[in-house]
Amino acid sequence: MLFGFIPIDVWSEPPMRVVGANIPYEWLIYVIAVIPVAVLLYGLYEKVRVYMVARGKVNRLDNIWARILSWFTYTFAQAKVIKSPLAGWMHFFLFWGFLLLFLAAGIDAMHHFINWPHLEGNFYIGFSFVVDTIGFLGMVGILVLGFIRYVQKPDRLNDTKSSDGWIIVLLFSILFTGFIIEGLRIAAQIKMATQMQYIAYERIASPFGWMFAQLFVGTSMDSILVWHRILWWFHMALAFGTVVLIPFTKLWHIATSMANYFFRDLGPKGAYIKPIENIEEAESFGVENLEDFTWKDFLDFDACIRCGRCQDNCPAYLTGKHLNPKITLIQALKKHMDEKVPYLLAAGGHSAVEAEMAMTEDEEAKPVMEKSLIYDVITTEVIWDCTNCRACMEHCPMFIEHIPKITEMRRNLVMWQGDMPSEAQMTFTNLERNYNPWGVGWANRADWLNERGVADKVKIASEDTEFDYLLFGGCAMAFDDRYKRVGEAVIKLFDQAGVTLGYLGTEEQHCGDTARRLGNEYLAQMLITANIETFNNYGVKKIVTTCPHCYNALKNEYPQFEGGQFEVYHYTELIAQFIAEGKIKPQKALGTRLTYHDSCMLGRHNDIYQQPRDILAATGSQLVEMERNRDKGFCCGAGGGRMWLEEHAAEGYKRINETRTDQALATNPECIITNCPFCLTMLDDGVKGVEAPVKVLDIAELLSQSMN
Repeated sequence: MLFGFIPIDVWSEPPMRVVGANIPYEWLIYVIAVIPVAVLLYGLYEKVRVYMVARGKVNRLDNIWARILSWFTYTFAQAKVIKSPLAGWMHFFLFWGFLLLFLAAGIDAMHHFINWPHLEGNFYIGFSFVVDTIGFLGMVGILVLGFIRYVQKPDRLNDTKSSDGWIIVLLFSILFTGFIIEGLRIAAQIKMATQMQYIAYERIASPFGWMFAQLFVGTSMDSILVWHRILWWFHMALAFGTVVLIPFTKLWHIATSMANYFFRDLGPKGAYIKPIENIEEAESFGVENLEDFTWKDFLDFDACIRCGRCQDNCPAYLTGKHLNPKITLIQALKKHMDEKVPYLLAAGGHSAVEAEMAMTEDEEAKPVMEKSLIYDVITTEVIWDCTNCRACMEHCPMFIEHIPKITEMRRNLVMWQGDMPSEAQMTFTNLERNYNPWGVGWANRADWLNERGVADKVKIASEDTEFDYLLFGGCAMAFDDRYKRVGEAVIKLFDQAGVTLGYLGTEEQHCGDTARRLGNEYLAQMLITANIETFNNYGVKKIVTTCPHCYNALKNEYPQFEGGQFEVYHYTELIAQFIAEGKIKPQKALGTRLTYHDSCMLGRHNDIYQQPRDILAATGSQLVEMERNRDKGFCCGAGGGRMWLEEHAAEGYKRINETRTDQALATNPECIITNCPFCLTMLDDGVKGVEAPVKVLDIAELLSQSMN
């Protein structure tokens, strides 16, 4: 899909040479090629100028070898693209069709202009066969992609533009005319008795070219020669036009996709939110204006090909919310970039603020320059709708980073403008005063151990530091009566495995996840650094959590801060290991028909899918998967700090947790299994709302039943 300004096959000579004519101007095409290449380079230069407008800082030049490997893997293997099987493989064939045809043309040009030896024998046959076949599959791929877009019309492609159709027609025309030219060449050679041995090879080497040749074998030689010449130049004109269009149309994704594969975030999947450096000295917080984004954000805006995979998997969009990660976020930002940056560039030499002031005096520029990024371009409803489930980032074939952009705008709303939902403000107050979002007195944090009768099975770190793992129980285990039962089950399971747990008790504070994802980075860093200091005071090395939000924060985000490196495990990882090692032996098969809900933080953020299922299998239960499971699992609605915000159901839709409950109940289970306190609460509420005779349990509770 990268190039196409050359004949269809390595054996497609310039016009007339195939039948012995000596055309002195055959080199002219390569001279003309300078023009579209020059336009392409100019377009590249202009795009780089656009990206340089961004003022935000980000370093994506670390770990060069890993980046090169990423570029090769995702560019040439199309590893992200083919995760959507039908459309993905069609794009794969399209990409490789054009790539191999470009390679073949390069070999052909080398043969003609520097006397590079022509390919011979079996290698010629094999190489030509591959080029011919993949080229034909590329043409089929375009037709299938057109069928999907214009006949099937899936919802994810609901913003199709006229230019999408023209690009499909253009690319198809390049390949189709190339095969016609190939067919004309072979037809001409069939008529030449001296070429019979070569023709025998050609039937194998160019099977699809041979197929097209059958259309012309009855045509006169003069007609073949005339049409070969006309179509060859028409083919070149189409291809040159395509090259010219690359920087100015959707085709620009050819370059931006490869750039994104190189510049993508190579850190842990759950560590995409970065801390504000020197937060005490920061003059502003988050992103308020377009130019506050980073050059990588600008690259993301251009890389979006509107494939809609993010939209297809977004729980907010699928339940009728304002957020559509494709249209109301990335494409809205791209449109704003395309509108605003030219004016900023026109005021070159000035700061962005000076440029904005100058341009507001221009009546044409004024509406664009005065448009507010937050409120006008991206509404607050869009910003607060996100559950941070990571489905958009997981399924985007271009590695676009949606959630960090939302987080930066939340930071500006919360820390700079003080504009936030009232529930968020109450949550922050509770975290500041009592280090938990419920606002329950911090001095009661360890009381649940006695309530559930497991105080003798854990060691309080301030009294005894001789333990195998520190249990970071989290706020739900300490203050949510329902989740205290899960804490009891976990502690008893570790005790049965002969593993000693420690506990911080009243010295444990909130992990910081809620504050950070709601945009209050200052409060988040206070909580994070306090916990890190406590861990290090007691020489903690290994930590086990029950809450996936705590798990992701401690494992992936705490290392962003000094002294925050620890071995962190979710309890399901260790329990699955204990079962495999025989340290935990379920005593009876439950035979329960159940379905399992993958939490976003454990699943998409940390790729923990199999260990929980291994535990379920050990209980002798019958697992029936929901349609949306594993990396395509559907959020419970509580992520991104939304556990503490009110959700208003859109007209004609259900709330996110109710929608997920319906998906679970569709499997006709006796029990719905979770691994997260937020998911447990949300699904339990969903089941109660429909009065279904189905239990909602944590994995630890189910395993405990199998132990007794």
